[in-house]
Parts: sequence; C-alpha cells; structure tokens
Amino acid sequence: MAWTLAEFSKIETDVLKKSVIDTLVLESSIMEMLPWETTGQLASGVTAIQDLPSIGWRRLNAGFEESTGTLKQKVESVSLSGGYIDTDKAIADSKNTIEDARAIQQQMALKAFAYKVNDTFINGNVVTNPLEFNGIKQRIDGIVAEGFTGQKIDCDCNGTAITDSTATINAFIDKLDELVYSIKGHQPDMLLMNGKALLTVRSVLRRANLLDTTRDAFDRRVDSYQGARLVNIGTKADQVTEIIPTTETYNLTDIYAVKFGIGDMTWGLQQAAMEVEDLGLLKDKPVYRTMLYWNIGLATVDPRSLAVLHSVDLA
Repeated sequence: MAWTLAEFSKIETDVLKKSVIDTLVLESSIMEMLPWETTGQLASGVTAIQDLPSIGWRRLNAGFEESTGTLKQKVESVSLSGGYIDTDKAIADSKNTIEDARAIQQQMALKAFAYKVNDTFINGNVVTNPLEFNGIKQRIDGIVAEGFTGQKIDCDCNGTAITDSTATINAFIDKLDELVYSIKGHQPDMLLMNGKALLTVRSVLRRANLLDTTRDAFDRRVDSYQGARLVNIGTKADQVTEIIPTTETYNLTDIYAVKFGIGDMTWGLQQAAMEVEDLGLLKDKPVYRTMLYWNIGLATVDPRSLAVLHSVDLA
C-alpha cells in the first residue's frame, strides 16, 4: 500500500516522531505527496516495459505473427540519510529562553533536512556525489537519451518574456499544456518550479482564468492547473540558492512535471520506516542528542511520469 508522510502522520502515536514528520511535511511539498515503498533493502530491482509486442492482422486460415514484448531491469538504490540533532546541556537548562532549546534545534535541523531532500529530488547526481540518489533532472536526461524526446520540451521563448504580450502568454499556456500532456494520462501530480516562476505562472493563469485554488490539510493556499499542484520547490539549506535556478543573464528557468505511483510511475523508496530516537544526555560530553535515521531513494519505471519545460523566459 502506498503511504505518504502526510498519511503516516495521521496514524503515528509516538509524539517525537509525529512532530518530526509534521515538520518535514510542512517544509516540503515533495515529502508531503511522494508515496513511499518500504523495501527492506539497500537496492531494489524494478522492471519497466521497453518494447510492446506487435499485435496486428492475419489472413484467413493463417496464424498471427509471433511477437513478444521486451522488459528491462534496472536497480534503484537508497541513500543513507539523517543526522544528529544536538543541544548543549547549558543551553537546554537555561531558564531565560522563550522556547525550548531542544525543540528549536530540532526545527532548524529538520528544515535543513527537508531542503536537502528537495534539492536531491531535483538535482541529485550519483556521478558527482555517490552518496545521493539520482534526482528527476538526471532521470529526465536519461529518459531523453533513451529516445523519449517528448519529455524535454523547449519553451521556444526566443528571448521574449512569457508575459510580454497576449501572444506570448497564449504561447506559454500552449507549452504548459504540452508539458501536462506529455505525462502519462495527461495528469501530473505536481508542477515544480522556483519562486519567481511560480509568481509568473500564477499571474499568467489568473489572467486567462485558468488558475484553480484550494486549501491543504494545514489550511495553506494551494494553486493548481489542470489538477496539477503548482509548487515552489524553494531554496537549498543556505536559504539563498534556488534549487531550480533562474539564469542571471537571460532569466531562463525550468518547470518540472511529475506523476507519482508505486511500481508504475515515480515513487520513493525507503529501506524501513523513518526512525527518530531521543538518545538523551551523552556520556562523553554534556549534550542532549536526538537521532534521525532514514534510508531513502527514488525509483522511476514509466518514462512518461517525468517531464520538463526547458528555458522558460521570465524576464
């Protein structure tokens, strides 16, 4: 059964673990919506359809031509993630702090972890960092190299901002439709972009009366287009560097589409459920420690579960 962190939170009875899950869900739409498969392994084999069998016509009193579909196997690995959340005993024991010092440290560490997962989900690259898993940027490049060229769509802005005129607005909406249509079932779950792109896309869709708005479980505003949530993936842990950048020279950026589904689309892998343990006061130094331990990765079977609209001009 597919579980998201938001669903796990509803049934979690451990107060510490629930607070951790809720913080991650609040800080990351990816962590909120991505379904997780528990594998019990550090690596899992997945099977994808490579070629379909040929089904056709036959002559009277003749048989059908024999044909067999082709499957391909690949291995998806999990990365060992988590960390220690430490608070010095002197700070924890201080009576002049407004909030609990350990709780503050936990919130800060979990925000950093959520930002790191967001970044890896987009930009993870096992070639440059073998400790990571491949993010959707690398996966789309691999999908395109396999011949699924329709999963990388050029905006064809020709140096003109998408909000420059009615004509450019309409042309951008056509490209956005092409991005949505490239996804299996023509229904992505999320359209991922940076903050500037989100404001621009919202403006364009609002002018065209195509922007839908609802509220999520935390009563936050959620914008969507054709059922796909519009998400600002945000910044890296430094709070400055955009995970999906906008080039300084031409104000170009990318918009990613993703469809989730365990076993048939793109989904999250976890070796086991997230572990959160209060280790208490350490023996070797006066520090209170909480440990977060979660081995996670990403898997993609259907190449049409991912796509990107490339070089969107926001100038």
